[in-house]
Amino acid sequence: MKAKKILSLTGFIFLSGLCSVVLGQDFNLKQSIERGKSIYSANCASCHMINGEGITRVYPPLANMDSVVLADKDRLIRIVVQGLSGPIEVKGVKYNGKSPGFKFTDQQVADIINYVCNSWGNEGETVLPGEVQPALQADKSETE
Repeated sequence: MKAKKILSLTGFIFLSGLCSVVLGQDFNLKQSIERGKSIYSANCASCHMINGEGITRVYPPLANMDSVVLADKDRLIRIVVQGLSGPIEVKGVKYNGKSPGFKFTDQQVADIINYVCNSWGNEGETVLPGEVQPALQADKSETE
């Protein structure tokens, strides 16, 4: 009887661990934001500034982003990976520049978005690394 209990407990622990990995419960948002801060500082701060304020009419601000933009995780993923060019309007100011796409890992993409979406007055949803490729694939299927 004791052996069955141990085996059952071992199976439960294994399945619990497997479910938490599959469901992303092991994902640590605080650590993601810290990694994202470092990536942002090295790759984005020279244009969007360390405080996310950007440079008026040159580089748009990322601080205090519109909640509609923050809620569109797929679009944010595509902007980081594919870049953004052409006219846009942010907080009533028009911009017409080009932001490059970056060859980051899925983890790095999630980290930088989590940092930006949780800094400077932004309150965005968590992006998991597993959401990056589906967002990019969805974009391909929409344009084909």
